Amino acid sequence: MDMSAYRDMFVSEAREHLQNLNSSLLALEKCPTDANVIQEIFRSAHTLKGMSASMSFKEMETLCHRTENLFDRIRNGQLMADSKVVTVLFKSLDTLEAMIDAIETGDSGSLDVSALVKEIESMDVNSCDSEPAVTKPAHEAQPVNAAPAAGDTPEVQSMAIPAGAAAGSKEFEVVVTVEKSCEFKGIRAFLVIQQLSEIGKVTSTVPEIKDLEDEKFGQEFTVILQSDKAAEDVQRKARNVAEISAVKVTEIIRKDAAGGPVKPTAKDGTKAIHSVRIDIDRLDIIMNLVGELVISRGRLFEISGKQGIHELNETLGMVDRSITDLQNEVMRIRMLPVDHVFNRFPRIVRDISKKEGKEIEFTIEGQDTELDRTVLDEISDPLNHLIRNAVDHGVEKPEVRVAQGKPAVGHIQLIARRERSNVIIEIIDDGKGIDVDRVKKKAVDKGLITQAQADAMTEEEGVMLIFKPGLSTADKITEVSGRGVGMDIVKTKVESLGGTVKIETRPGKGTKTILKLPPTIAIVQALLVNVGSEKYAISITNVVETEYVKNTDIKTISGNEVIVIRDSILPLYRLYRYFDVEVDPSITRHTAVVVEKGEEKVALLVDSIESQQEIFVKPLGGLLQSIKGFEGVTIMGNGRVVPILDVATITEVKK
Repeated sequence: MDMSAYRDMFVSEAREHLQNLNSSLLALEKCPTDANVIQEIFRSAHTLKGMSASMSFKEMETLCHRTENLFDRIRNGQLMADSKVVTVLFKSLDTLEAMIDAIETGDSGSLDVSALVKEIESMDVNSCDSEPAVTKPAHEAQPVNAAPAAGDTPEVQSMAIPAGAAAGSKEFEVVVTVEKSCEFKGIRAFLVIQQLSEIGKVTSTVPEIKDLEDEKFGQEFTVILQSDKAAEDVQRKARNVAEISAVKVTEIIRKDAAGGPVKPTAKDGTKAIHSVRIDIDRLDIIMNLVGELVISRGRLFEISGKQGIHELNETLGMVDRSITDLQNEVMRIRMLPVDHVFNRFPRIVRDISKKEGKEIEFTIEGQDTELDRTVLDEISDPLNHLIRNAVDHGVEKPEVRVAQGKPAVGHIQLIARRERSNVIIEIIDDGKGIDVDRVKKKAVDKGLITQAQADAMTEEEGVMLIFKPGLSTADKITEVSGRGVGMDIVKTKVESLGGTVKIETRPGKGTKTILKLPPTIAIVQALLVNVGSEKYAISITNVVETEYVKNTDIKTISGNEVIVIRDSILPLYRLYRYFDVEVDPSITRHTAVVVEKGEEKVALLVDSIESQQEIFVKPLGGLLQSIKGFEGVTIMGNGRVVPILDVATITEVKK
């Protein structure tokens, strides 16, 4: 059977098992005698071995097999999972990940693993030729591609009856019993069906395919098979699958009205598709089409308002509900738990802390908080950098912490939560904090600010200097940090997503970095404002409040215009000066839109606010990408293109 169709499925499932192995191995390192963790590790390793064998990735199977042997010796108490053993096992997982990366690109995933295999075997001299204390899978006694591997294989999302050989002259009822201890009954059922389809045609199952996929059956299920093989061959084929305790094969003799035997006829195999994998690019296309519907909806509302046709209004109400439901469903499909990104960080913290000689306890909260897939992908690298900084710059070495009266073990927390319409991600450490005076001095030395500016800065403003390009407070350059790159990229990336970054620090106590992110960047609520004859949109996630302003309310401090709102002095930016828009000089009352810019608030002066509505964000491309002040455009119902303001960059150059 051609298994290439299962490549994407294999990659996805293999990554999940690798992540599970990484997480479990971290837990095992903390508690080497935890039987449940050891069993979970062995199960995942065994599954990964079966998967790689079924796909004929021989080098991967070899490495999985040796790794499984080592896990088995740990499980049987013959080997202690000390730091040396765990480090080698992590090296094995890293190599397996490299193989999967290669397989994903269409390669065979072949790597020379002989040196690593020897290193694994050296952990115990008797591990080389030993077999795991489990039933020996059938594929180890046969050529790899003679049959799919016993043991686990990829759990397909759309399990279907595979197209098998032409129907033979016999029909069999195959009753399969799965072991009570089996953890993945659905996978076993699929494997049995796959095995039997190689020697005949599977015409039906009891229960149905969908119920087998959802594991809605007890310990038994039945397969109806047409084949020209003997009953013994059918039984042997089904028993090739691991964790099958019994297989009963009975030939079905059907009789016609005269009492004679009826030759079984082949039925058209139908594939029951329960769920499918969708490429993210296709979701982007669907989202773009939904955005076009949102734009058309606005146009229809505008026409409806002008024409006043009752039937049109009634129909438009139904169309509006349908578009809203469609939009919500598409958005829901695109949402993923942040755990898809968070789950890689425990391993990163472990590796860096070992290398730096630090002891760190890393905890994660809010893994179920959801973000749009695009936002989640974009935020991965900034979070990676912030976590590395917390380990490298934040938490001190044990002897330093003890000398300061702190526990030897440092703590880093990664927390995600929903807050109104935003997602908040916090990285908190109990390390040495940030020396703001030192940050200011570094900025002055590098010519990023003047001494006068440094002296006038508040504590909060001084901390934010670490986001200046080229600024680093590290005493030496390491592979983790110290080159003055990264923090500015973090801020740029977060703000490009419509979010903000804020840092709170206490010298000697620790640092908290707070990221505020919109759950999605495709369709957002926005404030439409008028400036002269032009319209602009401002994402509502950036807006704090609005206030009417008279010309007499505008003051000047050090040559810069400001306004005072509830005892707070806010910098004022007149949008018409940015975009060279002509305004009516006789207007004496304006509207100030107060927005968040990083850790501070600023006021944008506009003529008036038109409305608040949902808009579809179309990003700028080509040469327009370099224009500061815009993060995209939207199209109104009348076809008018309205720029969406980028609060983060619009105030960088004063006019």
